Amino acid sequence: MASVSIILPQKLVVKLRDKAEESDSVPDELAIELLFKGLGEELDPEDLVEQYQTLSEKYFNDGKALLKEGDLVQASEKLWGATALTVKMVAAKRGLKLEQHGSMWAFVSEISRKEKDRGIIRFFYSANALHRNFYENEMTEEMVEVAVEDVEKLITKLT
Repeated sequence: MASVSIILPQKLVVKLRDKAEESDSVPDELAIELLFKGLGEELDPEDLVEQYQTLSEKYFNDGKALLKEGDLVQASEKLWGATALTVKMVAAKRGLKLEQHGSMWAFVSEISRKEKDRGIIRFFYSANALHRNFYENEMTEEMVEVAVEDVEKLITKLT
């Protein structure tokens, strides 16, 4: 998938971030959906899978870079985003669209049961701790590093 950067006014960035939070998505994901709707187009399932995979890889790499820079809060959110997008990608491959935070938990639990692998839930729980850290800023660098290891294991198990 080709990517293009778009520079948005700060006011629009804030609105996009707020709407993304309300809809339990990441800003890039919501922006793409809104752009498609605005153009009167729909993402077909293959495009949706590709979008999720591309954004997940970008967020994962961005998160690791931010961790190296010592920005634990932003690293946490990017790594959570990578996780959420990976889960959404796996769901999209199965013809499902997860739009709420709770639906991701239910889907991860279902995968864990089918695979007979409780580590999937454990690793998702670590990723969710990163999401919470974005708001609370309570994790130490070591804690974030451990959670990153779990995120990487989860992504590997899911893909």
